[in-house]
Amino acid sequence: MNDLELVRRLDRRLVDDYRLARNYCLDVPTFALVHLRSIAHRLTTWLGEHAELEFHSKNLYDRIEQLARAKVIDMRLARKLHKLRGDGNKGAHPEKYHLSLEQLVQLARKSVKDTARLCAEVYPLLHNGDAAPEWQFEPVDVVAGRELCYRAIMEDDPEAQYLVGLSLKARALMQQERARSFAMANDGLAPDLSGARRELEQAAYWFHRAAPSHPAARFEHGVALLNGYGAERDPQAAVRLIEEAAEQGVADALALVGYFHLAGSQGYGPDPVKAEQYLRLAADQDQPEAMANLGVLYYQGLLGTPDLAQARACSEQAALAGYPHAQYHLAVMLFAGDGGEADPGSGLAWLQQAAEQHYPDALADLAQRTLDGDGVDPNPAAAVALYQEAIRYGRLPRAMFELALAHFDGEVPERDLIEAGQLLYQSYRHAVPESELAEAIWQMTPELVTQLDQALAFSDDEALQRTRALFDEAGYPLEPVQ
Repeated sequence: MNDLELVRRLDRRLVDDYRLARNYCLDVPTFALVHLRSIAHRLTTWLGEHAELEFHSKNLYDRIEQLARAKVIDMRLARKLHKLRGDGNKGAHPEKYHLSLEQLVQLARKSVKDTARLCAEVYPLLHNGDAAPEWQFEPVDVVAGRELCYRAIMEDDPEAQYLVGLSLKARALMQQERARSFAMANDGLAPDLSGARRELEQAAYWFHRAAPSHPAARFEHGVALLNGYGAERDPQAAVRLIEEAAEQGVADALALVGYFHLAGSQGYGPDPVKAEQYLRLAADQDQPEAMANLGVLYYQGLLGTPDLAQARACSEQAALAGYPHAQYHLAVMLFAGDGGEADPGSGLAWLQQAAEQHYPDALADLAQRTLDGDGVDPNPAAAVALYQEAIRYGRLPRAMFELALAHFDGEVPERDLIEAGQLLYQSYRHAVPESELAEAIWQMTPELVTQLDQALAFSDDEALQRTRALFDEAGYPLEPVQ
């Protein structure tokens, strides 16, 4: 028998999710990954019921851990369920993980196969010890994409329209990321976002078509109106649509409304009580950004006093879901001993995981540690590469400034005063005005620019002259020429 029949034999209720994931893993990998996560959720629920175990939480992470503690599943099976859960989170928010479309397709294809294997392993646990029947995995094909477009256009199918919109949006956001990275790698060239804008407009069109009868499409239509994806921006209508989707239980909508209350944005006043309420509802659906924002809420003590233990627990859950922002925040807490014992080893491991997902602050922190030999072997060349990644993925002014200082101070293998001066100038231009970083850059710049003057005393290098021309006679950054 093939893998689809194996899933059917395990439990018919899984077939629809698994078939959808198989059908769309090549064309809409984000959608496929989310459906595979849904299978992980159902399997944990049924395993708990079979073992007469009462779950303490709706959260998938908590349920997997509770099953493992109760010895219903072993640690190997728990890891596989967590992996499926983490892959699903990447599918839900690919832009947060800086994944290319090719990487997403590869991840979805592998996750489909992993899910089939997982079903075979779970089979004895749900069928009173009976071994799974003999089966083999049937390769996925590329027919589904054409069928999807047909349904969206010819049958006016809201689900198909939503999926087409998701596919277009994922492609556009990745194209946008590549364009910006290319521009940063080419001396701050203005990025060409025209292709990404066209695809976002198309995505917005399909979300609009599906929105009246599809809650998740209603949320995406609201996001499109909020960001002006469809060549129009209407914040009031956007918030109304997002609120409606939240009322219908869409996890991303709940998380976003929770964030609005947390930040006091989009017409909401700051309301940490309501923020916690919405974020909790989203976190119960394993929404990692909601978990991470809960961690921030408790860390900052917005409900009264800081609850560092709760902040650490929420950050850990989001980190285990693969969310890079939470991995970085957890690393910071582990280094400082916030919310529990200090654990520099675990902190470094989480910092490295966030850096592997190109999270800019994690890359900059790891670069600094690698340059100084703080907890890792000193490696100036590797530190330079990490700083460059932080700049590429986040245009992080702090990374620009620290790398400029490393060049000026001769801490890098190939000291380059031209690059140092350009990074110094860009760091001030990108820093938040009147921030501590902007003030520090402003104060230190004249002393550093003297090194450019000293070099020019012995050289008439035109590139060096152009770099010096970014600063006034006293050495302070000039305003850019419009």
